[in-house]
Amino acid sequence: MRIDTQPAYILHSREFRDSSLIIECLSRDHGRVSGVLKGVRASSKSAKQRRSLAQPLVPLLLSWSGKAELKTITSIEANSTLPRLQGNRLFSALYVNEVLTRLLQPNDQHSDLFPLYQWVLEALVGDGLIDVILRHFELRLLEDLGYGLDFSSDVASGESISAHQYYHFKPGSGFSLALPSANDKSHTRGYYSGELLLAIGSRQFDQPSRLAAKYLCRQALSPLLGNKPLKSRELFQ
Repeated sequence: MRIDTQPAYILHSREFRDSSLIIECLSRDHGRVSGVLKGVRASSKSAKQRRSLAQPLVPLLLSWSGKAELKTITSIEANSTLPRLQGNRLFSALYVNEVLTRLLQPNDQHSDLFPLYQWVLEALVGDGLIDVILRHFELRLLEDLGYGLDFSSDVASGESISAHQYYHFKPGSGFSLALPSANDKSHTRGYYSGELLLAIGSRQFDQPSRLAAKYLCRQALSPLLGNKPLKSRELFQ
């Protein structure tokens, strides 16, 4: 099996043997792809040129071959240029990379994820609010993976979410009307007002809904990401 000049981005890389790298990529048509980039850590001029391209956040054209899960990268070329990200915008892009690396299975195609990833990088280059960009990404990612949140109805009763009620969020299930005995209706405990849920569902992000969406997305993603802490979150501290 051979794939030629596939648009892709490197999500993560690690050293392999004496002079190679194993790279984890998000490709346009083949989802997450793992491959060996041979000789890229050698001292030759050509190796250095290839190594300069083998970086996260760089738009690439990759070619690879092989039937096994770990492919052999046969060609790596620059596809276009993207202004460098700095500070929290860079850390946010690395967070997106880490989440995708954790959640995507090899060769599992998600046709909407590649344009979503491109949108995230372009948005981070701009001057939009970082947390709003990340919430758009997280909510769209959950939808694409089959874990999308239904902000319109109570999962237990089927009734429409009311702006005047409080609801409890259970990951993997949804929102249900909060019991009267629930005194601590805080986001950290999974409780949200219907007003905030309706705002998040329609992607209307003011200050209260931005904070609520941060907790909600973290709670929704937590069971999928597992117990191992995300290294990229430590960069924000």
